[in-house]
Amino acid sequence: MTSFSTRSVSSRMQKNMHSWNKIRFFIAISVAVLILFYSVWNVGTVTITNKKYTIEKGYTISVLNDKLGFWVASWRYRLWLKFFAPQNITVNAGTYETTSNISIENFLTKTLTKPLYIDQTITILPGWNIYDIDTYIASKWIGGVWELLDTARINFKKYQTEFPFLKNASSLEWFLYPDTYRLRQEALVDDAIRVMLREFGKKIWKSYLSLDSGKAYETLILASIVEREERNSVNQPIVAGILSKRVKEGIALWADATVCYGYAKTQKQCTPSFIGSVIRDDNPYNTRSKRGYTPTPISNVPLSSWNAALKPESSPYYYYLHGSDSQIHYGKTNEEHITNKQKYLD
Repeated sequence: MTSFSTRSVSSRMQKNMHSWNKIRFFIAISVAVLILFYSVWNVGTVTITNKKYTIEKGYTISVLNDKLGFWVASWRYRLWLKFFAPQNITVNAGTYETTSNISIENFLTKTLTKPLYIDQTITILPGWNIYDIDTYIASKWIGGVWELLDTARINFKKYQTEFPFLKNASSLEWFLYPDTYRLRQEALVDDAIRVMLREFGKKIWKSYLSLDSGKAYETLILASIVEREERNSVNQPIVAGILSKRVKEGIALWADATVCYGYAKTQKQCTPSFIGSVIRDDNPYNTRSKRGYTPTPISNVPLSSWNAALKPESSPYYYYLHGSDSQIHYGKTNEEHITNKQKYLD
């Protein structure tokens, strides 16, 4: 008769239990992996609502879930893109429409290849006045010639109620922020105006409203002159300092670019020959004959020139000129300025 010790039986049971725990752990992990696999693999079959979807410039496939509202957990969507999504999906800015509920995979592989229409791009350049912008907008077939001018005038009170920085303004043109924008193909002039005003609100509004209304408007005037006089953002604070110092000390600005605004000229029309032909005329925007700032800004204002006018850089200079070497040259006195003319101008 064979006998087993209690210790031997207990040891074997412990081993069996340990093995069973390993098996159960392995099964649990396997089930979890399968669930995770299915959860991620299944993303492509998730149905999205039939409607119009607008994809803006800069969107990538990785942000579509959040931007377009696919309502899939971000981690699931990202893993699906990495391991299961079809390759070589192209994402172009535009407006797309699904006529029925569709899976995410079909949206990416089929709908994105057939835009309802491609949104158009407009680029409003720094230093443009309302006549420049009107001419450009008309050239893009967003309204006709003079339509932007008329819309800005007719709807001005409405814009004032929507954009607080226009409260004490006499015109909205200097708040049409220069940048590149995407508009829908059927966009109206009003749409173009609003997108530019909204961008001014994002970029400059906070610091603009931090000043009292008189100081804010004066800063806007200075910034517009700085933008037309010096495009290099590195030099703009020094130029702003020179111009503001001349005004404080009662010295005429002699910023010739200002004169064109008094004649409703576009930047393209504001040529040296035109300036020369009217520079002796009596014009409130002629900063050779009129001391102080111009009655209004003369152009739109990007953030760089606004910041320069907001915080002008102190310097010993009173004069500057742009030489034939495409560089700016400063002078402390009129004599130095004359020397710079002889030295740097052909």
